[in-house]
Amino acid sequence: MKFGLLGRTLGHSFSPRIHSALGNTNYELFECEPSQLQEFFADPELQGINITIPYKVNALEACDVVDPRAERIGCVNTMVRKDGKWHGYNTDYDGFVFTLQHAGIDVAGKECIILGDGASSATVHVALEDLGAKNIVHLSRKTAPFYGDAPNYYETAQIIINCTPIGMYPHNPANLIDITQFSKLEGVVDLIYNPRRTILLLQAEMMEIPHCDGLPFLVAQGVEAANHFQGESFGTKEIEQILRDMRREKENIILIGMPGVGKTTVGKALGEEMSRTCIDVDHELEKEIGDISTYITEQGEPAFREKEAEMIAKFGTQTGLIISTGGGCVTVPKNYAHLRQNGRIYQLTQPVENLSTSGRVLSSGGIERLRELEATRTPMYESFAQCIVEHNRNAPETVATILEDFEANLL
Repeated sequence: MKFGLLGRTLGHSFSPRIHSALGNTNYELFECEPSQLQEFFADPELQGINITIPYKVNALEACDVVDPRAERIGCVNTMVRKDGKWHGYNTDYDGFVFTLQHAGIDVAGKECIILGDGASSATVHVALEDLGAKNIVHLSRKTAPFYGDAPNYYETAQIIINCTPIGMYPHNPANLIDITQFSKLEGVVDLIYNPRRTILLLQAEMMEIPHCDGLPFLVAQGVEAANHFQGESFGTKEIEQILRDMRREKENIILIGMPGVGKTTVGKALGEEMSRTCIDVDHELEKEIGDISTYITEQGEPAFREKEAEMIAKFGTQTGLIISTGGGCVTVPKNYAHLRQNGRIYQLTQPVENLSTSGRVLSSGGIERLRELEATRTPMYESFAQCIVEHNRNAPETVATILEDFEANLL
C-alpha cells in the first residue's frame, strides 16, 4: 500500500514528516503532469492520497464517492480507496477550524474578509459559514471587490484571512493590504507557514490582535487525513505535539543588545546546546567587507547599516538558526521584520561598565559614550525584543534562561 501527496511541483513538503510522526512511514511525494493523472489515480497500490494545488478539483472529479462537505466546497484534498473505490474528503476544512480554535478567534456573528479566490478560500468560506460568520467578502485581483477596495471595509471588517501566496518564501516580506487601518479588527489568519510571521501577522502582533500562521492548519489537516488513511482517531493532543516539535526545530533564536554584551559568546553556547548553526552577523559581514571598524571609518555608518540590513535579510529568511546580531541593528527599523519573521528575539543586558569595547569604533569614547549609546538604543532594543535576559557573563545560566522561555512560547 502506498500513501502520499499529489501535486505538480512539490519541492519541500512537511507532509511526510507529519504522517511519519503518526506511524505512517509509507508516505511519498508524487509529482504529476495533468496528462498523467488518470494513470496515477488508477494505480492499484495507492491507498490514500493528499492533494495540493493545482489538482484539488481534478481529485474531486476522480472520486467515486464524495463527502457532502467536500461537495459543498467544490474540491477534495484527501482521497482514500475503500473496496476499490476512491472516497474524497476535504480535511483543509478541519485544519482551518482547528487554526481558529488554536488562535482563540471566534468568527460567529463577525464581518469577515477573505483575501483570494482559490481552492483554499472556498474551504475557508464554507467553514466560516458553518461557524456562523455574519458576512463574508472575498477581495481578489481578478474580480470585484479588488484588493484596492480594502479601504471600504476599514470600519467594518473584524476578521481577515489570507488565502493567497503573497508574502510566502522566497518573496518575503510582502503584503496585499495594510491591516493597521482596520479599526474593528479582532482576528487575523494567514495560511502561509513560511515565513512563520508574514507582514500581515507582524502587523496583527503589533496591534495585539489574535493571529495565526498556516502551520497549525497544515498539521491539523494532515492529522485528520491520517485518521482517514489509518482508521485512527488522532486529535488535538497529536496535532499540538507535532506542531510543538516543528516549531522547536524551525524557530530562530535572535540575540540583540549593546556592543560587547556577550551576544557572540551566548550564541555559540546556544548553538552547541541545541546542535544548531550559529550565525554571527558581524563575522559574516567581515567576510564580505573586511574589518567593520575600518569600513565604518572609511565609508560611514549609513553605508555599513545598509550592508548589515542586507545580511540580516538573507539570514532572516532561513530557519532553525541562532543569529547573533550587531549592536546597532535595531537602529534600522526594517530589520525587525526580517528578524522576527522566523524568530524569537532576545535582548541581552548587563551594566555598561562591564561591556567590552575592544576593536569597536562606535563604542570608543569611554564610559560616557557607552551611556549615550545605551540611552539611545535601549528603547529600540526593547521594541524589538520579545524577552529581555540579564546576562551576567555566565553563559550556561543565560542559555538555560533563554531555552526555558523559548520552550514556553513554541505554540
